[in-house]
Amino acid sequence: MSIQAIGRYCAIAAVLACITFNVQAEQSVSLQQSAHVCSDENETQRLAVNEQLKEMAKALAEFKPTTFCFIMPSSIAIELLEQGESYVKFSHDGKVLYTFPEYIDGNDTANVITGLADNSL
Repeated sequence: MSIQAIGRYCAIAAVLACITFNVQAEQSVSLQQSAHVCSDENETQRLAVNEQLKEMAKALAEFKPTTFCFIMPSSIAIELLEQGESYVKFSHDGKVLYTFPEYIDGNDTANVITGLADNSL
């Protein structure tokens, strides 16, 4: 096989992998009632590092929403964009938001983890 043929094969494989990933990444799942949601990825990353900090931030958001975080009062359907070990990126009403894996409905968790195993934040 020539170098050009190998190059074309790799390019086609990469394109197919991207298409497959995008189909897997956009899944509809349910966000639990009273989920801790943030609008800023940096803030979400900061909170995800420390469980106590995350709990304190949720308690504060329950009392009064902050600049970056709030509590989603009811259970909603969301479009999952990315799944990491420590937080989840999703879309709702055209907005990109972030939450934590424990707030994804338990019935959806296995599908989310299986479908997005290669996509870590």
